[in-house]
Amino acid sequence: MTTNKYFNINRFGNILKRELHSNLKHNLLIIGAMYSIFTIISFLVFQFGETPTDQELLDGFHLWIFGVMLFVGGVFIASLSFIDLRSKMKAHFYLLIPSSTFEKFLANLVITLVGYMIFMIVSYFIYSSIFNWVVNAAYGIPFKAIDFSNNELLIAIHVFIFVHSIFYLGSVSFKKSPLILTPIATFIIISVLMILSQIIKKIIFPDINIEAQVDAANMEEFFNFYKDIGKVILYYALPPIFWYITYLKLNEKEY
Repeated sequence: MTTNKYFNINRFGNILKRELHSNLKHNLLIIGAMYSIFTIISFLVFQFGETPTDQELLDGFHLWIFGVMLFVGGVFIASLSFIDLRSKMKAHFYLLIPSSTFEKFLANLVITLVGYMIFMIVSYFIYSSIFNWVVNAAYGIPFKAIDFSNNELLIAIHVFIFVHSIFYLGSVSFKKSPLILTPIATFIIISVLMILSQIIKKIIFPDINIEAQVDAANMEEFFNFYKDIGKVILYYALPPIFWYITYLKLNEKEY
């Protein structure tokens, strides 16, 4: 029987276990550091600062904190993907592992995106429940339990998937300091694209004030239309494109 050279469930299971084992320590350190720093800062504020009474703050406190943790931890963890490729010796042995490029790519994606989000949702639910009980008992502050079905949080998760796809690409694009070089490269690319778009607009419409024309027609309808298109591109088009480029760049290293 011919073995599928792109994906085999047994090979994928083996590489998934290997990646979990090799990345577990630094992933847990990152997540543990976030929880520890937040806990220390929170209790220092509660102990020596003013007691928060604003209802909006009490209701949305955990939504904001979870969102910040999700992004910060996710960016760090995504940037540490394929870390063995940054050392010539480790890269040689990593590329000799009996698994396809697609299986290596998918295993790291599952761990750093799907696994990470599930772990953060479960761990933060448990943590916030204990946090609320302790804070209410010690300081009489009734923070609201986190609602993972909140629409703002769902939007933040969509944006996180997009941000993850950028840093996941950066992890295989930069051998050194992808956490720093990825946002720098992203800023440069966006700046260049914005400049080019302005140049093209001046060339194609030299004597037309597009903003004025749009405003005369219906500015609100115009922005709502393009806002919806932007969401579709940001949420559903760009992440798969960046993941595909990541796969291609990883595949280059196999040869």
